[in-house]
Amino acid sequence: MSPLLLLAKSIKQRPNVLLICVDDLRPELKCFGVDYIHSPNIDALAARGRAFQRHYVQAPTCGASRYTLLTGRYGPANNGALFQNFAKIKDTSFPGWFRKHGYTTVSVGKVSHHPGGRGGRDWNEDDKPEMPGAWTRHLLPAGPWQHPRGAMHGLANGEIRKNAKDMDVYQAFDGPDSVYPDGLITDEALKQMDTLAKADKPFFLAVGIIRPHLPFGTPAKYMKPYVNATLPATPHPTRPEGKTTWHGSG
Repeated sequence: MSPLLLLAKSIKQRPNVLLICVDDLRPELKCFGVDYIHSPNIDALAARGRAFQRHYVQAPTCGASRYTLLTGRYGPANNGALFQNFAKIKDTSFPGWFRKHGYTTVSVGKVSHHPGGRGGRDWNEDDKPEMPGAWTRHLLPAGPWQHPRGAMHGLANGEIRKNAKDMDVYQAFDGPDSVYPDGLITDEALKQMDTLAKADKPFFLAVGIIRPHLPFGTPAKYMKPYVNATLPATPHPTRPEGKTTWHGSG
């Protein structure tokens, strides 16, 4: 019998669930033994739980990996995996299971491939959900970045990608968290958690942080711990042989 089925049958006081997804985050964290990284909040989470030392994903690209996480299935090795297979996952997705069993399911930020979980030109069309029926509500507070597509590739203070060659690859702007999209995502997630905690139903809340996905932009205060840091050289500085657009990415 599956662990989820046992959970549904045996637990009367159903626990709330918080899933945090961080885009393109590698395991270079202090809780994984990398001493030059400053990661106190993730380290605190790891100290209270379990850090998996040999955890693997289906594919090293976003859409394919998230497809497997959210559906429990192997799927197409490209970023359109959820859109291409929505009919198959409608009743069997990870959040869909929780919703079917009485949970309020909320997504904030980039949990599926598109931040906010919608398609269309600017990823904000309600009639084009990536995961139909999975979420009670799926949100992306775009703020000055105008729409989810703008927030995904946005830099400080509402700058959005029009021509990638004209944007900074690296940026550290001096300001509060809200000068970048993740600040708005975090604030909205906290509001949702407060609302959900006051309700009678259990909740499944998924929060998707966009960075460190490129372009590499962050409030300057988070770069200060590295001003005098000595970082090791990358062990694999050159491109591998063969196609560099593996899985349609990069």
